[in-house]
Amino acid sequence: MAMLKKFATPAIAVLIGVFLIVGQGFFSGSQINLLTNALLLVSIGVTWNLVAGIGGQFSLGHAIFIGVGAYATAILVSEMGWPVAASALAAAVVSALVGVILAYPMLRLRGPYFAIGTLALSLAVLGWMVNWEFTNQSQAYSFPIAALPSLDDLLTYATLLAVVSFIAVWAVVNSSFGLRLMALREDEAGAISLGVRRTANLIPMWALTTFLTGLVGAVFGLQRGSLDPGSAFGVQFTIDAIVVTVIGGIGTLIGPVVGAILVFFLRQFADAFDAWALLIEALVVIIFVRFIPGGLVGVVRGAAERLLFLRKKPENSH
Repeated sequence: MAMLKKFATPAIAVLIGVFLIVGQGFFSGSQINLLTNALLLVSIGVTWNLVAGIGGQFSLGHAIFIGVGAYATAILVSEMGWPVAASALAAAVVSALVGVILAYPMLRLRGPYFAIGTLALSLAVLGWMVNWEFTNQSQAYSFPIAALPSLDDLLTYATLLAVVSFIAVWAVVNSSFGLRLMALREDEAGAISLGVRRTANLIPMWALTTFLTGLVGAVFGLQRGSLDPGSAFGVQFTIDAIVVTVIGGIGTLIGPVVGAILVFFLRQFADAFDAWALLIEALVVIIFVRFIPGGLVGVVRGAAERLLFLRKKPENSH
């Protein structure tokens, strides 16, 4: 019974994934495209939450690895003639290698210095891509039309990615590795004094999250069909990751999923407000940070705990 309860969460994620893949015939083309966008938003939040929520490293450079994954996939498909699936996986490996290389100097920084450093690095990479002739500089770099997957295939890729990302983070959280990461997050000096090695634990975390983020970039690039530095390396990806994770509940397993779904649906209505949409989104984030730091998951969890307390209180009084 305990084993079934332990694996209930990933099992539900798999069932939802199977439903979305098998039930594609019930959705129209526009609905499939919307679902793909929503699932990519889920993956962005889940992968960033592993770094910031579980590992305690508030990175503002998430867009780097989405861009690397997108461009590496485009180059492998266009220049090398590789199949799409193999290109996406190879691009994710490249993204992970870049992530590990960048992590070594970045992890020397702490707190706000780390956040500012990763943001500066993200802008530097964007500047490099704008001037790199190999990727057409600021002009579009296009996938071969024949290599682009169908809408159904894109939804399948996005679904598999969201499920795999969620289960990967679940596995980390429920492992001794995850406990070490959370110990570093809560009290780095105390964890180190107990023998938890900071770099030895944070580097594998970076490798995993940048691998998964590279896959997000690969699916994003295949969905768009053509890339430019502003779209692939734009800071909007990092903003999206922060918004959905903060609203859902940073550091919680299900929080980024809840936040991504809510933010995605709100944005469908926010388009009517045009230029006000970003301001409204920023105000919502500020409200959550100030008054609801635990996010929606924290609110539900707190309400459930209070309800259980009230139900047990009369029993204890006897």
